[in-house]
Amino acid sequence: MAFWDRFKKKPKEAKLGTELPPLPSDLKPLSMTAETTGSENVRAKMDLVLTQMESMNIRMETLGQRLERLERMIQEIWTIAKQR
Repeated sequence: MAFWDRFKKKPKEAKLGTELPPLPSDLKPLSMTAETTGSENVRAKMDLVLTQMESMNIRMETLGQRLERLERMIQEIWTIAKQR
């Protein structure tokens, strides 16, 4: 017996009585209705859109702060250039 033979999967033997009986025809598996699926889907999409809007708002605030700093720097440079 080789070393790697120990790790090979052994074929499983079929055990008697392990199969599940079929479902009766009057019992049907639960399915989600289109109404609940649609509303959950819409809610998830709305949450995603709101999150993206908040992210964009934060980015716009950051860009606005950078722009204000640049404007101040330009004004300082302009006043220094006028003095010379």
